[in-house]
Amino acid sequence: MTRIAIVGTGAWGTALAAHGANKGLDVALLGRRPDVVARLAATRAHPALQGAPPISSRVTITTNAREAFEGAAAVLWSVSVQATAGELERLASFLPDRPLVATSKGLEIGSRRRTTEIMSFVTGRTAGLAVLSGPTFAAEVARGLPAAAVVASADPDVATELQALLSSPTLRLYRSADVLGVEISGAAKNVVAIAAGLVDGLRLGHNTRAALLTRALAEIRRLGTRLGGSPETFAGLAGVGDLILTATGDLSRNRRVGLALASGKSLTDAVAALGGEVAEGVATSPVLLELAEEAGVEMPIAVMVASILSGRTAPTDAVRNLMTRALKEEKV
Repeated sequence: MTRIAIVGTGAWGTALAAHGANKGLDVALLGRRPDVVARLAATRAHPALQGAPPISSRVTITTNAREAFEGAAAVLWSVSVQATAGELERLASFLPDRPLVATSKGLEIGSRRRTTEIMSFVTGRTAGLAVLSGPTFAAEVARGLPAAAVVASADPDVATELQALLSSPTLRLYRSADVLGVEISGAAKNVVAIAAGLVDGLRLGHNTRAALLTRALAEIRRLGTRLGGSPETFAGLAGVGDLILTATGDLSRNRRVGLALASGKSLTDAVAALGGEVAEGVATSPVLLELAEEAGVEMPIAVMVASILSGRTAPTDAVRNLMTRALKEEKV
């Protein structure tokens, strides 16, 4: 029986474990905290995955890295971006020489590295790295509702292998060679989702949200292509698909942060309301701007989100600042 290992017992890691088991794979779900692992193993349910069936008996939930990785055909990495380097350092000696797949989205504070870049830096690996991304809410994947995503690797054989391993009648995977474009899309859309939550929380209307998402996609595409990503990636599942989902779906943690800020809550309270789950867009926002500045790319929407999160600009002032910018030709 084919086995996969998943690192991270958050909502997404647990949902991927449920998906793997539903496909008929044996799954090892590896966690760091004994109390969280024990509770998950006892209840066979994750609190953030409401409506999902109990976690299958095919899923072994453990803190034992050696046990988790033994015989794994692939390792899916579902640890938050900011915690990835430390957790990789802890587990590097146990990792098998099998595909290592990033499933978390964001940019590391300080280094500005994407998840696969952190993987390469910490482990020294350049081969067998991949990223899985797309419009996929964890709760819906755990319930087995139909979804589609992208698996990208610089090695076409690795992408093909992972596509066959992880695709099922409920999760259709497309393959890509554009690792950078897929990861930039995943990181940047979380920042935009905060802005979309603010727009909806302020009741600015459907016109405003449509304009926001269209111009935000142009910003993401400008940055991604300047860094070397493929233009087609930003028009696909990992680009516009994930942006639409995260910016408009009520299951989006980043969108919920924006809604909370619009209601007058502090950033601290907005994040606390997530119940321990991570809104990657909060940490990614200032890092995205650093990356854009270094690349010489204008990202006015991202600038306003960072300014709101830092407390420098009120949401209503940010809207006025964006609407009164110098008039120009539309470029996408």
